[in-house]
Amino acid sequence: MSEEINQSTNDEFSLKEIFERVSTFANYLKSKWWKILIIGIIGSLIAGFYAYNRPIKYTAEMSFVVEEGKSSAGGLASLAGQFGFDIGGATGATLFSGDNILMFLKSSSLTKETLLTPYDSLSDKTLADKYAEVNGLRDAWKENKKIGKDVYFPSVSKTPFTRLQDSLLITIINKVLKTELLVDRPEKKSTFLVVTTSLGDEKLAKYFCERLVQKATDRYVSSKISRQKSNVDRLAKRADSIERVLNGRTFSTAQAQEKILDVNPGDRTVTVNAEVSNRDKMMLTQIYGEVIKNLEISKMQLNQETPTIQVVDLPNYPLPKTRVQLILFGLIGFIAFSFLSSIYFVIKKLIQ
Repeated sequence: MSEEINQSTNDEFSLKEIFERVSTFANYLKSKWWKILIIGIIGSLIAGFYAYNRPIKYTAEMSFVVEEGKSSAGGLASLAGQFGFDIGGATGATLFSGDNILMFLKSSSLTKETLLTPYDSLSDKTLADKYAEVNGLRDAWKENKKIGKDVYFPSVSKTPFTRLQDSLLITIINKVLKTELLVDRPEKKSTFLVVTTSLGDEKLAKYFCERLVQKATDRYVSSKISRQKSNVDRLAKRADSIERVLNGRTFSTAQAQEKILDVNPGDRTVTVNAEVSNRDKMMLTQIYGEVIKNLEISKMQLNQETPTIQVVDLPNYPLPKTRVQLILFGLIGFIAFSFLSSIYFVIKKLIQ
């Protein structure tokens, strides 16, 4: 029983001692309030100055929607869907379905392809060159002891990029993907997609946003209709080949029939060449008609399966400017410096 009383007394003494210590440090910090306030104001000014000198960002935003082409299995897939079945060939995932498009638009390969497009028609610069210039990377690379030279990224190069060019281009790509490119779907069930780029140059932001979407849609349409398009090209090539042979056979038949007019009517073997030529012409005519019919059907299917990319909003000049908020950074600087100064005074009191 006495041990329980002693334990309770010790606990009360420990809690009382803790509260006394806290009260002592609180009173000590109150006595230093003016120093903490001054340090906090200095921190606020430093953070505000940093925010004011941050470069201005221009924001380009582009929204679009993808309308899928009609698939030949669409009716079957719709009927099966009513009973809870999913036909993989008809309703399988595509490049622009689900979250695939979000990942594709932020892929390194697509970003690289976009950065290597010409900046404008008046210069040989690419978007990557302009990016390096606007963000001060070119000067930094030139002053770097390991690089020490100007590095450019030509859009058309007869030789592959050097290891240094690839390394610096990857640096640009990573920076763009991490902080300067946003791809979002406003609503999960919506087919609208919004691409936003925030870059330090107005033209650069607009060009990069538009070309990124254009490159993505071109690649998507190409992959979507590649099989059907190859079938159309094959049938068109065959139709042209048969047409040339048919034209030649038509001239041969006409010449063979002209010869019949000047021969003895009793000579039956003379008309054989004309009959054979006419027979071949009729067969080629039927084959050519079937090929043309299949070609037109394939073209119709190609048009039905070709997806339509409908652009809803385009970035227009002048682009919105975004600057780091001075008040927010000033408040963060005030709180951070005030907190650090309080910790400093507490440690100093402990040491004393």
